[in-house]
Amino acid sequence: MTSIDDMAVLSELKLGNIKAYQYFFLKYYKPLCLKAFTMVGNMKRAQDVVQHTFIRIWEEKLYLDIQQSVGGFLYQQVHLDCLDQAREPRNENGEEQYLPHPNENATEHQELRKQVLSSLDNMPAEKLKLALEDIRRIRYS
Repeated sequence: MTSIDDMAVLSELKLGNIKAYQYFFLKYYKPLCLKAFTMVGNMKRAQDVVQHTFIRIWEEKLYLDIQQSVGGFLYQQVHLDCLDQAREPRNENGEEQYLPHPNENATEHQELRKQVLSSLDNMPAEKLKLALEDIRRIRYS
């Protein structure tokens, strides 16, 4: 899929097509989780942030404001939500919870890295090439 495809799907989304929103969720969820993981240091929290971001964008109809890159917009929103999460880190009991030092999650990070590399190894070459092109394009959008 190219950004031209994203713009066509975005047009459908702006008309209220929920399947268009589902397309963007399925396309960007995993890369956004990896982005959030680099910021919050915990995969569960990263997934929560990304899910929260998608819900917030839908409920506030922020998708109507997208003019250029859908991926760039989503990465920006996840980045902002991660920053908000870092400002008020609290656990379920409302107690303060400090973000871990990057070295504290070294084992979890290594395990995630192994899982990602394993998934990439098992991915067909053409699909891997397209995924890497999408990531590169999103990163520089």
